Amino acid sequence: MMPLPGNRTLNTADLTAYTPSCGASPVAAYVRIPFRCRMLKVAGILGGAITTTDGTITVSANAATLSTFTVTQAGSAAGQLFSAVPPSPTYLNEDDVIVLTPSGASGATIPMHFSISVRAA
Repeated sequence: MMPLPGNRTLNTADLTAYTPSCGASPVAAYVRIPFRCRMLKVAGILGGAITTTDGTITVSANAATLSTFTVTQAGSAAGQLFSAVPPSPTYLNEDDVIVLTPSGASGATIPMHFSISVRAA
């Protein structure tokens, strides 16, 4: 048996959030930060196809934009993963709230599940 390379530390956690609509009637998703940490990556998984235009997910906390990622319309389908790594180190405190705000996409009530990877600071 060959060992797999691992770069995930024991102090890394995944936080999750959900929006019932990242399409035509977008609904923001929220998640509480449980401890002081650094945000490593944010991702979203579509629950259906968006129909005519790309969408954008804006990730923010404390009234500051931390990252954004595009949800492309071309070939979109349920189960597709979209992600982003913050452009610079992003640190958060316990009880900060991350807001994931969808905009620009089309399609009625297309759900999206989010995952935010954080490492304790």
